[in-house]
Amino acid sequence: MFLQVKFERYYWLKFNLNIRFFIAEIVLLLKKITSKTVFENKFRILIITNIALFLLIVVGAATFFIANNSPKIVFVDNVKLFDGFNMTKELKKRGEQEFNSRKKVLDSLYAVLQQEGASEIQKEAITRELIAKKQEFEAFNQQFATEESAKIWSRINGYTSDFSKDKNYDFILGSENKRSVLFAKETVDITNELILYINKKYEGNQ
Repeated sequence: MFLQVKFERYYWLKFNLNIRFFIAEIVLLLKKITSKTVFENKFRILIITNIALFLLIVVGAATFFIANNSPKIVFVDNVKLFDGFNMTKELKKRGEQEFNSRKKVLDSLYAVLQQEGASEIQKEAITRELIAKKQEFEAFNQQFATEESAKIWSRINGYTSDFSKDKNYDFILGSENKRSVLFAKETVDITNELILYINKKYEGNQ
């Protein structure tokens, strides 16, 4: 991207220098006009006017070409995009249900352990079961978060690829709470637009 931008700037600067030399030649021609006849003056003025109009057309065309061939770059807030995706909300709700179910088992074992009258052998058995269930609980949380996040991002990336093709974007930069973007105009922040797009895609592909 940066090489492309530098390449375009180089030729744009070179083009501007050529125009300046051309304009300097026109100025010299204007200075010579005063020494010519009225007919010659009118003829030369007509030529110079046509040249000036031609230059304006060329400059306008070059500006339009460069503007339309520059890479289209936008960015999104990854955290906002992830949290706003309907698939994320659904899997989060499913994960919370499983989390609460497993937590109830731990709470019940802990309550039994706190009861009076239990023998030392019973307490040791409950403690071992409690430790095992807690390890399973923590492993579930870690695995669920990792696997489900991977599924969500895989779906988001696929929809974002379709979105970039529809909008003809060259780059869609992702950032976490805009930390990696020092400055960006609001017009290039397409987070909300992309959220609407991926949710429509998701609801239509279920």
